[in-house]
Amino acid sequence: MRKILLSLLTVGFIAGSSSAHIGDNVYLIFEIPAADLADIDLTDVSVADWEDVIGDPALVTTDFYQDPTVGEGAQYDPADLDYRIWLGYNSAASHLYMGMERVDNVYVNEYAGGDLGQLWRHDAIEFMLDGDHTGGDYTGSADENWSEEEQKLNGNRTAQQYVAIADTPDGRHVGYQGGGSEWVNALPYADGGGGSVGEGPTTSVFEFYVTPFDDLIWNAPGDSKTSDLSDGKVIGFQISVPDFDVAPSEYRAFHTLTGQAATWRYAERFADGRLVGAGGGTAVEADSWGRIKASVE
Repeated sequence: MRKILLSLLTVGFIAGSSSAHIGDNVYLIFEIPAADLADIDLTDVSVADWEDVIGDPALVTTDFYQDPTVGEGAQYDPADLDYRIWLGYNSAASHLYMGMERVDNVYVNEYAGGDLGQLWRHDAIEFMLDGDHTGGDYTGSADENWSEEEQKLNGNRTAQQYVAIADTPDGRHVGYQGGGSEWVNALPYADGGGGSVGEGPTTSVFEFYVTPFDDLIWNAPGDSKTSDLSDGKVIGFQISVPDFDVAPSEYRAFHTLTGQAATWRYAERFADGRLVGAGGGTAVEADSWGRIKASVE
């Protein structure tokens, strides 16, 4: 079986003509070819297949910033919350993939189903994407003179926020947080699975894919434009991990990849991710390419 160690590594340079959203780090996100995607089961509540196909996790808890201003501002304690995250993309489908294993001493998930806009209130994960690397205010509030209709039209249009949850009574595990959710959350744009086992601690698993859009028109899916995910392209992305120990919406901790506030609104506060094709790619500078932990058997 072809096995690719698809690590998401931090490279300390600004590559090519791209400029970072936040900081000087460019994260490398590797392609998962269709043949390898077939070996990843999004519904098996296990990361064993991610480990087998991809290898080591892309990110772990210590890669994240624990925001001291949110909730109790709890800092990293593996006995409180620990997790591992795998990332990848597929160019043919324009999908970004994530697998996550989360170990939480107190697991809060009271999601009743039926409203994917409420997923953020529970122990979940947030995934934000800026596929064309344009940054900006993407929530529809950029212009105070916009009408309500104009705000809805521009909300999540050039960047998108998704939230995924492990346990759900209606089988819907991933939710886009903007207008047009009824089609953006459906096939072929998004899908996923998950579940949890144990108590004190609880191990939960999130497995899903989502689609970034350069131009998402909430009431015109046929006119919307998905992002081109190709070798060498730089995208913006952000990951946030909330931790609730008492009740939904009552934060104990809030972890983010960039340590920036209001990433649900400002895409320029995302991190940079450079896409690397399955063939090895040519866009990564030679001295950095040598640091990539990739092998083909």
